This record gives sequence, C-alpha cells and structure tokens, in this order.
Amino acid sequence: MPNETISFPDHVHHAIDYRVVYSDINAANHLGADRVLPIALEAQFSFIRKLGYEDSVVFENAGLIMVNSHIDYLSEGHYGDRLRVEMAIEKVSDKAVDFIYRIHNTTTQKEVARVKTRLLFFDYDVNAVTTIPEGFVARLAQQGIAF
Repeated sequence: MPNETISFPDHVHHAIDYRVVYSDINAANHLGADRVLPIALEAQFSFIRKLGYEDSVVFENAGLIMVNSHIDYLSEGHYGDRLRVEMAIEKVSDKAVDFIYRIHNTTTQKEVARVKTRLLFFDYDVNAVTTIPEGFVARLAQQGIAF
C-alpha cells in the first residue's frame, strides 16, 4: 500500500500557537513522536472550548470518542520552537467527524506533521454510538462551519 500524506483541506477552522517544551523532547533531542498527537489534541480542546463547551469529551448528552488516528511525521521540532497548529473539521457521517491538523514550525518554516483523528459521538447512558448532537451542529454553524 502506498504511503500517502494526509490531505489538509483548503479551509482552517481553528488554529493555536504552541511552544515546544522540555517534556516534548525525546532522547534524540527533538520533538518526540509520542508528543505530536497530544499537541494536536490541544488544538481540538481549544476549539471545543471556543464553541462554548467546558468539557472537551462529554457534552449535550454525548461523549466524543476517538476511534482512530493517523500521523504523518514530516520534519523535526526542537526545544523552544514555535509551532502553529491549524485544524479543520469535516463531517464523515451522521455519527462521526474527522479532525485534521497541520502542524507548522514557524521557527524553521517547515511542516512538522499532519494528523487526522476520527471521532464518534457516544451515548454513555445506552452505551452506543449516537448521532451528532443538533446543538453541536448549531454551534459549528455559528462559527461558519456547515456540514
């Protein structure tokens, strides 16, 4: 199977700035592979807060559960580097959304990684996947994001 880099959409729905800290560095003295997903999820949490939710995982009687993630590592980051994490959201189905991230090192002007996560909405009361809450869709629409 050919290895294809995650495609980032033409639109950016949210972005944050992040500075690489000591705990992000591995024994090879660069940004650890295990730190890229948490950095992307920081943008996700920031976006969900921007929508007006206080909890990043459970809201509107539904939880967000990650069912898969994919990371393309493109270049190194080092201690103190400044990263720009851009995020876009795309509807996959009536129960799932993809969050797509592009992490750019503004210190070196190189793209560090692309990340894609698929999230399902989950009803913990009935222990089953559920449809995307209408309130969530409405809050996205207020941000100019339409499915």
